[in-house]
Amino acid sequence: MKLTPDDLRIRQALEQIETPMYDIAGAVREQRARRSRRMPLRSPQRILAAVLAAVLLTATAAAAMVQFSGGWNALFGQNVMIPDGLTTPVRQTQTIDGCTITLEDAIVSEDDVAVLYSFRYADNSIVNTDSRITLLGSSNLLMDGSDEYCVSSSGMGLMDSQDPSVEYYYEAFSLTEDPGDRQLTLTIDPASCMEQTDTLSAPMDLAAIYQSHPVSYQEEDDGAQRLTALQQQDCADVMLPQSYQSPEIQFAGVAFQGDILCVSLRMPEYDSYDSVTAQIEALRDIRTDRLYFGSLHSYGDTNCAIELCETQFEGLTEDDLPYLEPQISYRRYSPLTETGWSFSFCAPSAKTLTRDLDLTMADGIRLHQLQITPLGVELFGTMPVEPTSSNPLYFDDRQTPDVTLVLQDGTTVRTVSHGNSLSSDSSDTATAQFSIEYQYQTGSESRRFLQTETIAAIRINHVTISIEE
Repeated sequence: MKLTPDDLRIRQALEQIETPMYDIAGAVREQRARRSRRMPLRSPQRILAAVLAAVLLTATAAAAMVQFSGGWNALFGQNVMIPDGLTTPVRQTQTIDGCTITLEDAIVSEDDVAVLYSFRYADNSIVNTDSRITLLGSSNLLMDGSDEYCVSSSGMGLMDSQDPSVEYYYEAFSLTEDPGDRQLTLTIDPASCMEQTDTLSAPMDLAAIYQSHPVSYQEEDDGAQRLTALQQQDCADVMLPQSYQSPEIQFAGVAFQGDILCVSLRMPEYDSYDSVTAQIEALRDIRTDRLYFGSLHSYGDTNCAIELCETQFEGLTEDDLPYLEPQISYRRYSPLTETGWSFSFCAPSAKTLTRDLDLTMADGIRLHQLQITPLGVELFGTMPVEPTSSNPLYFDDRQTPDVTLVLQDGTTVRTVSHGNSLSSDSSDTATAQFSIEYQYQTGSESRRFLQTETIAAIRINHVTISIEE
């Protein structure tokens, strides 16, 4: 007998139920165990009808479940919403030097591509521990063998709270050409491992070092200026606790930046694949045994060959220096794999909506364009800036317009501002260009993805723009 498309779909779904990832038998047993009342007796005919309905419902649910990996829940919340058919299951796995990466799913649209992949060790050991962190190299998306039109726009990695042997990664890429049904290749650079020591005490006379040549920074001093100033201090006899044999890591000196105490180490440029670094975690007051914690800052010299790792402490003065003892920790970065990973796939692209605008909002914000994709909304425009101040790379979320989507069925979807960036040709201009990214939200804890065909309008503050306009 020739099977219909529905018969084939149901058969494939039932076969998927047997796989561990999508096994629902445990959930069924759990539901049965929770029942506290006896089920009423039914006629055989009604029982048969119920069984057939349950099979069809189970098959339909399984067919929907196999559309995307459980990593979406781990990354974006248990209530994450993904329309059926939006994701493309890739399910490609590669193991290199005992490290396994699986490219789980992809979302391809006319303007961006999102990928979700997982990392685990081949022996299923815990990915990250208190003393060891696994680091994946950077990822790139190539289209037709060239990365000219693929730019990484956002990414995140998160451990599965239910299974510490797997870590999920999400990466989004912006494109200027439609990637639909073209060969897309995700490359991931080799992995490394970071091991951290316990905090080690480093007895030294900070007062004598500072008094050998007092150094005062200006806030705008760069790494080269700070390194040059510290070279005049006498640190030759300072011995650091060397957990790893790292004579290239040295104590750099002590300085003040206004009322901020700056204590620094110098070392070769950081390499996350194979290097040793150190940082001053805290200062211990030997009078009271109190620990002072500061903020870490890194500066490079002109050639980026030497790095200054500086810890800044507020509330400490020159009078405190004789009683302060730096607490130092070391990090060793060592390679896990000699080569990286490469996965190729293709998929049809979901629709993207782009609209030109001429809309002036409160506070002088003017919107020029909006773009709506399955991943979110992006607004482009200009906004006023202070004529005498330098333009920051990011601006306060409170300055961004509120964006809400109205769907075809009348329901609304709220968004949250995710990434805000400014750019300007000079620091004394009256306006600056901006782009604001928004993510679709569902509830307060989870994220949503949308097919743009379901969107009827977008509401920006109190202005509603129909998608048909």
